[in-house]
Amino acid sequence: MFEKKRPLDLGKDFFLYGLSFLLLMEWLLPLPRITDTGFIHVFVFVTIAYFVITFLQLPVIVSSSLKFLVTSYGIFLMFFQGPFFSKVWITLFVSDLWFNVLLMIRGEWYALTDMFRSFLFLVLLAIMSYLLFYWIVQARRILFFLVFTIMYVAVIDTFTVYDATYAIIRTFIIGFLLLGLISMYRVIEQEKLGSAPKLLPVRLAMMLALVIVVSTLFGFLLPKPEPQWADPVPVVRAAVGLGTGTGEGMQQIGYGDNDQKLGGGFIDNDTPVFYAAANRGHYWRGETKDYYTGNGWDVTTPKTMELSSRYDGINHPAFEVERLEAEVAFAEESLSKYEHLFYPGDLLTRNQIMNVDLSVDQFTGKAETSLDGSGVALSNYRLNYVYPSYILEELRKVNGNDPDEIIDYYTQIPGNLPERVTELAEKIVSDMDNRYDRAKAIERFLSSSDFTYETEDVPVPGRGQDYVDQFLFETQRGYCGNFSTAMVVLLRTVDVPARWVKGFTQGTQVDVLNDGRAVYQVTNSNAHSWVEVYFPDVGWVPFEPTRGFLSAFDFIAPDRTTDDPYMERLEEDEEEASPAFSDLEDSEETTGQEKKEAELDAFIEGGAKWSIPGGGWILLAIIVTTTLIGIARNKKIVQFYLLRRFKGKSDSQTFIQAYERLLWFLTFSGYKRNVGETLREYAKRLDAMFGLNVMNEMTVEYERIIYGQKSSKLSWDEQKNGWELFVRKIIS
Repeated sequence: MFEKKRPLDLGKDFFLYGLSFLLLMEWLLPLPRITDTGFIHVFVFVTIAYFVITFLQLPVIVSSSLKFLVTSYGIFLMFFQGPFFSKVWITLFVSDLWFNVLLMIRGEWYALTDMFRSFLFLVLLAIMSYLLFYWIVQARRILFFLVFTIMYVAVIDTFTVYDATYAIIRTFIIGFLLLGLISMYRVIEQEKLGSAPKLLPVRLAMMLALVIVVSTLFGFLLPKPEPQWADPVPVVRAAVGLGTGTGEGMQQIGYGDNDQKLGGGFIDNDTPVFYAAANRGHYWRGETKDYYTGNGWDVTTPKTMELSSRYDGINHPAFEVERLEAEVAFAEESLSKYEHLFYPGDLLTRNQIMNVDLSVDQFTGKAETSLDGSGVALSNYRLNYVYPSYILEELRKVNGNDPDEIIDYYTQIPGNLPERVTELAEKIVSDMDNRYDRAKAIERFLSSSDFTYETEDVPVPGRGQDYVDQFLFETQRGYCGNFSTAMVVLLRTVDVPARWVKGFTQGTQVDVLNDGRAVYQVTNSNAHSWVEVYFPDVGWVPFEPTRGFLSAFDFIAPDRTTDDPYMERLEEDEEEASPAFSDLEDSEETTGQEKKEAELDAFIEGGAKWSIPGGGWILLAIIVTTTLIGIARNKKIVQFYLLRRFKGKSDSQTFIQAYERLLWFLTFSGYKRNVGETLREYAKRLDAMFGLNVMNEMTVEYERIIYGQKSSKLSWDEQKNGWELFVRKIIS
């Protein structure tokens, strides 16, 4: 029986395959919200390349090579910098692959690196591009994938913070449109409806789209009854160990006053708290706390009013200061009222603000507002502040004695703190000879890939269990409270004074004022904590240990020569590969992704600066090559080329060449010759299939020339009309 591969219809099959790509996107888009996957735009662009390469149906070797090249480029974009055609990153990539293969052989799957997990994920996407092509174009099936897509979207909407309201609508529209079109085309192809009107598929598709749109509208507009069954989600969450989502250990993210018991997960809350107009993005301090209880933080310092900024009258080579102004206005949506200020840096505004009394605590930095002795919550205020920039080289030189009150309040640790916490801290700072490098080493340790930023599935310490010890040695996952508390405790165990700071991150820029200041929206999700370390004669210097957050504080590295003894340590501080898996919950903090998006925007506007030498020409070559391949794969174009090529030829070799090109064109169009089938048998089957009697005649003439040594000068003139008729008939 004659078997043929289904020939591609560029328009129809490309449209169906494109719809399947949109369905696959519903699997990718939630990843930044439900996992620690970053650089989602890279995964999307790489997936598009996979789909294009698969659709071109190139030879297996060519297709596999192109997909491997695209995969490598995706890994390069996420983890490396510099030129793409470089042995350095390729060597590191190959070494990482080999290292992870050894881990898998030993069964240490938990230790796989971010780079290798990203590589495996890209390979999975490449496989999915082929499977969807087979299901859509060849098998004309999609129900299986559609059902699992709907289940996937429903599950992540139920059990994660991802809001799939619009995702399920998109999936419904795209999926049922694709399902209907595939079913329609399958019937048309199986029943061989050759006499059907050419516009029948278009009409049926329009009717199908109309039905889906009307059904969707009815789904929105019709009344919906209240749930008849009890919500099973809390039961399921408890059964799998996720908690109920509202019970003990779960709370809504935001700024609170009570920090005596940390731990447990947070429910995300993007409600705006306040809007701030400032010259740049800053962390917004609420207050600091000094006493670590083993479970959380408390304040034991005496309430002492500070009359002026700690930077007044101080001139030290380790920092430079800038005097700035900011305005804060609390959002109407905010339900919380704060009887104190949120501010960056150190306050210059003292005694009064907005016609109310202002007092700034010397130890906690809390700037409380009151009127006639009663606390007052301001709806808006304007403040002046000092913002310091620290000189790294000079900070490393600081080596004075700490005041007694600093030692008393800010080196405290619980008496029952497990000894292994101290041993870990001593190990981390063993090679450091100054306070800054010790603090930086601990900050870098906590920011490493050994720890995971997590806001929901965060354990609560058990009875008698230390909060920091649990985080460092058992769970190694948590949010800013875990990271910042751990850094403070680790520093204190090696006699470095440190304190815990709470407030908000800089928020998201939403506008720019006429005077050049930016307007930032700060939400409950921006609630954050960080660390400050005391340096004699300098004061408190901030650090950011939370994984996935980049410090908003200014550290200046002076110009250095290669002989500078500080160069090696400085490079260690600043040399850090961009992670492929990083928390994107606070997108304003993950500037690695923003940088990639900014580069993409610059390219669209025509102003890209390529990291690859000749990158623009490489992209142009890829586009041109892809276009030429697409043209070459179009059967109508190939048919037109064959007819034009042999139209004016008439020599002794023309018939042989034309006949052999006809055999190639038949194979190219999906009409392959069976194994063991003679050329005449093949020709007779083709004649029977197309209702002609010319292929057999041409085959007889071809065999006479090949085996009988017959002159072929007149063969082309005799067979030309039949050859042209058959070429046209193949894809008519």
